[in-house]
Amino acid sequence: MHNLEKNFKQFLDQYNFKKRNYNIIIHSSNATGKYAFANHIIEKYYESNNIKYSNDMISFPDIFYLSLPLYNKSGKFERSINNDERLLYEFGFEDKFDNCRVGTDISIDQIRDLKEFTNISARYKHKFVIINNCDRLNNQSSAALLKTLEETNAPCIFLLLASELGSIKDTIKSRCHSFRYLIDDYQDKYSSHFDFYVSSKPGLKDIDDAYEYLNDYNSFENELSDLYKKNINPVILSKDWMERGALCIDYLLSLFYVLMKGFKLHDSNNIKGVYTSLSKKIPINSSRAISIIRILYSFKIDIQGNVNKKIFYDNLLIVLNKELY
Repeated sequence: MHNLEKNFKQFLDQYNFKKRNYNIIIHSSNATGKYAFANHIIEKYYESNNIKYSNDMISFPDIFYLSLPLYNKSGKFERSINNDERLLYEFGFEDKFDNCRVGTDISIDQIRDLKEFTNISARYKHKFVIINNCDRLNNQSSAALLKTLEETNAPCIFLLLASELGSIKDTIKSRCHSFRYLIDDYQDKYSSHFDFYVSSKPGLKDIDDAYEYLNDYNSFENELSDLYKKNINPVILSKDWMERGALCIDYLLSLFYVLMKGFKLHDSNNIKGVYTSLSKKIPINSSRAISIIRILYSFKIDIQGNVNKKIFYDNLLIVLNKELY
């Protein structure tokens, strides 16, 4: 709650919603609370204007919510996935909901529906549009959204939520303000890298508490240690890593970032202990960690496409095994 209120105060310093239109990209890492923040902005807007708001954002008449599409077995669009479903999908834990598959991109048809929404007058002062995650727009939907951002019939506030700011088209970014949602680090010490990683993503902690998808993530450190010591054939781990989902790439990036910068940290730093523990198991230098981080970013891009998961994780482990020594 502290993060939300602190960010909201900074948000109000920049935006008072007195103008007709606002296009704002709210960005931070996945599962850090951007969606809850957007909800909070809308709730406070209606509260300040003495408008009754039910907190059911998706069904409110002046709010349009847009995210990745769900398609039924006939290929017909059913609805946009909600934020909990989006996190489960983007972390690689689920790819279907209600027997419907998740589309990989926000479609141009969804943007056309959005355009129709902005053509109708607002019941109150402004209409709100939330696009969650807007880095999932494809070329066609980006071009269609660009035209809508430039001109709407009704006064609109666009809140474009993004986990990867660099994935948004420059033309979209040029029509928007950018607001970085900041997460403070309050924990004094972390017992492990897993503890550190989950603490940085409140939404992910909620998922883990509810579904226990991350039960095996504590195994990464020992598995990487075995790879470093050449105690194991890397491909043996492929099935386990594949079952942990696409989130494992992000987790590994975080782990090697700690190994890259840990030697410079003061003993009082709250992740110094995490670095010390990791470096005993995986004693690589900063240059080697940087090289691995670059490779992982390449794999992170690849996994967003339509890839053979088994081959993908085989290749990932073979490359990591080579780079670790």
